[in-house]
Amino acid sequence: MSEDRNSRDLLAAFLRNRRARIDPADVGFPKSARRRTPGLRREEVAVLAGVSPAWYTVLEQGREVSPSAEVLDSVAQALRLTDDERAYLHGLANGSLPTVESELRHAQTEAELQAVIDSTNPRPAYMFNRVGDILGWNLAAAEWYDDFGRLPENRRNFLWWMFTSPEAPERIVDWATEAQDLVGQFRVGAAALPGHGRIPDLIAEVERISPQFARLWREHYVSGPARRIRSLRHPRHGVVRMKLITLYDEAHASIGLTLHMPLDPLPPALSEKSR
Repeated sequence: MSEDRNSRDLLAAFLRNRRARIDPADVGFPKSARRRTPGLRREEVAVLAGVSPAWYTVLEQGREVSPSAEVLDSVAQALRLTDDERAYLHGLANGSLPTVESELRHAQTEAELQAVIDSTNPRPAYMFNRVGDILGWNLAAAEWYDDFGRLPENRRNFLWWMFTSPEAPERIVDWATEAQDLVGQFRVGAAALPGHGRIPDLIAEVERISPQFARLWREHYVSGPARRIRSLRHPRHGVVRMKLITLYDEAHASIGLTLHMPLDPLPPALSEKSR
């Protein structure tokens, strides 16, 4: 499948999903027993956006069209999209999502970033690529998250871990919100890697095992980059809030690392062990 065709298919599915979420009564349209599907009709979205029904139909069907930024903003407003969702809509419609390199492993980069990660003890840090593979971590990350080295290499993936490991909801205090956010970030990342063979296989595997992931994926949730505060629960040392800072390698932007800046004091015993 071509990159352009993939983006248009994603756009069509996203628009249909967002249209179905809106209660017609909330935007001034009467409810009717004749409605066969939930949400707004295409022509109602067109009215709210100030475009012709025929044009909106072309857009939602994923056919070739070049909408202006102003028209897309009108569609975003009609569908009550968030800022992250509006940016995602623009990227899909105009092919302007930043396409990242498909090289998901690079030995020299990983070695250099691993040295950085090791130096951050006793603060957790881990390295990942654009499909969520966990490429490296330090002792503190193994303490606060999981010993990723015990996982088979083909299962050493943050999306897989979040939705299949019993450790994930135990360690991440607000697991439901964080899981939704991870899916939203993964969706944007997947759109920037059109046609990458690893992505559909990973999605299918996690969907098969996790009903929660399957539901979130169907909802087309979208989340953009942001500084986050994550509360982690250690089985012996309790809960610590940490600010997450994510950085990407300048030479290989498909590989990044996440640093943790504790907002609460780390337990002394754990700090000494992780040095």
